Amino acid sequence: MRARLRGRNGWLLSLAMAALAIAWMALVAPALALELRRFVGDAAHWVANALSLPLVAVLLFAMLRRTCSDTREIELTAHLQQQQQELHALNARLIDVQENERRTLSRELHDDIGQAISAMKMAATSIEGEDEAGRREIVEEIVGIADSTIAKLRDLSILLRPPQLDALGLVAALRWQCDRLFRRGGTPALELDLAPLLDRPEPTVELACFRIAQEALTNVLRHSGATQVTVLLAPRGDQILLSIIDDGRGFDPDQVHGLGLIAMRERATHLGGTFDIETVPGAGTCIRASLPLQVETSRS
Repeated sequence: MRARLRGRNGWLLSLAMAALAIAWMALVAPALALELRRFVGDAAHWVANALSLPLVAVLLFAMLRRTCSDTREIELTAHLQQQQQELHALNARLIDVQENERRTLSRELHDDIGQAISAMKMAATSIEGEDEAGRREIVEEIVGIADSTIAKLRDLSILLRPPQLDALGLVAALRWQCDRLFRRGGTPALELDLAPLLDRPEPTVELACFRIAQEALTNVLRHSGATQVTVLLAPRGDQILLSIIDDGRGFDPDQVHGLGLIAMRERATHLGGTFDIETVPGAGTCIRASLPLQVETSRS
């Protein structure tokens, strides 16, 4: 609202300056010429024009500068408001995701893990008084429950944070994630070009790059209808370049403001990197992220 008021006042001020310039040229300059004729003779109109033109030029310059300044201020205000709305939406989405993850974790721990441990306890207490065959059967049951419980715990651990990322690094974690999402021989077909990284990035950079790839690949599977997906990772000086290209239906980036895109862009820019989308409806999508290997302390 303030920007619109300032913009309106800027235009009114510009019109007033223009009117003042016209009045000066029409009224003041001829009168000034008459007064100057007493001192400089017939050359008075030249002197009046020489005095008028600089003033008119200054007024016009001030008018244009004020108008451009107000227009720029309106654009910056609108951009800031859009960013604030996106951040509010992203923050609300993150809160929902956190609560959903906690709810899922609580349910898995209580319903599955808790019941499995209770079943093992009951089986262990019933082993007394059994003959050899009965004991062997109970032990096998306990081992089976323990194996399934370990598998569920592993799935929960992967859901929270893939252990491959910390143990083996970004390249191995991306390869594992791609193999997990895209079954071999399925649709869409997957092509990986993951160049080895000579210097391992900081943990925050690895996590951001992994999450961007994870979100982008999930969007490809859900929305693109692609038949071919290419994942590229390569070092470029002190940067990591991640590209995910598909031949799907594409979209209009001006019409789509999904929270996934906002989150990917926020992850990249928060670390001092860049995030770009090249897409045309019906012609596929290319997502590119450039992240620094090392992050400034103030950013992290």
